[in-house]
Amino acid sequence: MGVEVNAQPIRVANIIEDGRLAGPQIRIVMAAVVMNEQVDTTVIMPVDNSEAFQQCCKDGEVEYVTFAISRITKEWSMALRYFFFSFYEIIQIALYLNKNHFDIVHVSGGAWQFKGAIAGRLAGVKVLWHLNDTFMPLFIRRVFAVISHFSDGFIYSSKRSQKYYESLVPTGKPWRVIQAPVDVDRFDPAQYYMGDYELIGKWSGHFVIGTVSNINPIKGLEVFIKAALNVNMSVPNCQFVVVGPVYRSQERYFKSLQKLCRKLGVNNIEFIGGRADVRSLLKCFDVYVCCSHYESSPMSVWEAMAMGTPVVSTDVGDVSLYVKDAYAGYIVNNGDSVGLADKLVSLAGDSRTQVKFGERARDIAANELNVSKCAELHLAAYKMINS
Repeated sequence: MGVEVNAQPIRVANIIEDGRLAGPQIRIVMAAVVMNEQVDTTVIMPVDNSEAFQQCCKDGEVEYVTFAISRITKEWSMALRYFFFSFYEIIQIALYLNKNHFDIVHVSGGAWQFKGAIAGRLAGVKVLWHLNDTFMPLFIRRVFAVISHFSDGFIYSSKRSQKYYESLVPTGKPWRVIQAPVDVDRFDPAQYYMGDYELIGKWSGHFVIGTVSNINPIKGLEVFIKAALNVNMSVPNCQFVVVGPVYRSQERYFKSLQKLCRKLGVNNIEFIGGRADVRSLLKCFDVYVCCSHYESSPMSVWEAMAMGTPVVSTDVGDVSLYVKDAYAGYIVNNGDSVGLADKLVSLAGDSRTQVKFGERARDIAANELNVSKCAELHLAAYKMINS
């Protein structure tokens, strides 16, 4: 399904304050590529930690510029930089926006990314704020409630995000719910994918249960480890896999996960680090697990579904609307490691249900979460505030 062609492209500055390549960054590029005839997108990103994001833009032929943009963090040196230099950074972005005559500023990184909204208002450009989480510290929420008045409209990445923020945004502002997209042509179980031969070969003959996740407390990986303990009591030859980078700010949390594995005697979990391409891994997973405490529209879950992998997930974000309990996977209560383990054991002993859930998951991703649909909804949101 294509996007309706406009005579005059809409000029959009898509601003994100975190340069690390993750779901929001990938969504920016994917949507921009599909809309390239209708929307002239320029991505504004930080210099720091954005090498992979820059390459992603280059690969998609999406224009981008880098600025010295500091981000909110617990690292004291970065926090000081944020405090002292944010005003200067906002002015630099505002001057760039004004000089290049953008129609819309799309603030892409969530409620804590204030700079794009302020810069857009200073430059006299309409602002569309994309909210892609379901949890923020109280201080951030209070600041957002004030700065949200600078926005001309909102995109929520899930119905739960919309519900979470509805009391904090000005009444009467237009909004849309747009789920994170998945490229179902790229994530296709019918294709052959190269990579990670040694690991996948080592797991041959095992029941492989995996997750793709940054090592972060919000992702609930301690629940994954506790569930592994219970699964190991019932299912022989299991292999648990965590795919995701360990950022410096999360090294202490990662060590606590390793300590928990040793304490519980769970020695069949591998933390294999981040991967630029996870498709070969997703294809070898028998079940995909999302054990997060908070999510909105988790792209990693949609990618697993597109690969025809049954999902067992905590009830976070809008996952239950698409996985649909006992239809394309199972939904368990947040933090319920016992319930998670029970569902994994059930699937391990029922290959027919695995196949059935996987086929349904693929159909849902292809029909409801594909990138073309996402791009169409983005274009409608741009028109919503640019009319």
